[in-house]
Amino acid sequence: MTTADLEVVTLGVQSDYISTEQIDQARRSLTRWVCTTAKAIARECGFAWTPQPDAPSTYPDLCAAHARSVESGESLPVSSENSASVILTSPDANFAWRFVHDVTHVERGLSFSLPDEYELALWHLSELEREGFGPHSLEYAFLKADTLGQVIINAVARRFPADQELFDLECQRYGFEQGILREIRRGSS
Repeated sequence: MTTADLEVVTLGVQSDYISTEQIDQARRSLTRWVCTTAKAIARECGFAWTPQPDAPSTYPDLCAAHARSVESGESLPVSSENSASVILTSPDANFAWRFVHDVTHVERGLSFSLPDEYELALWHLSELEREGFGPHSLEYAFLKADTLGQVIINAVARRFPADQELFDLECQRYGFEQGILREIRRGSS
């Protein structure tokens, strides 16, 4: 089955028509939440973040970098890779999101294993929900795709979505499960 054949197995569309303006507004709202959260964490921790291509890529390396930042106040390096096509409104917002995600990994003692990534994704979604973005909001749908969806893609296809923005938008448009299927098929064609 090719990507074009997916229309045959599509069970339905996630929602009725969603305007471009509604999608843009949700992206801006999610970006504001991410940036506000990142700034609050930076204030609490006493350090910020710096995008770098050679940021820690293993859990032990992240823990060591986090410990250095706690001790010195130096910014935590976060990956500057693969941020050209994201659901947030800019690569800089995505770097802020990586800071939130990485610091939370360390503070919650959650490694990069798939079960720990899944648990962390659920935690992020609960934090978003606490801020008033419920499971039926576009913001929640986008963060769910960006977190849980990516964990599932990594578990099944052993990779991340090549185009995070497209993946997140398709999860909203076609439904979470269909968005995942479309991404898996896209990578195998």
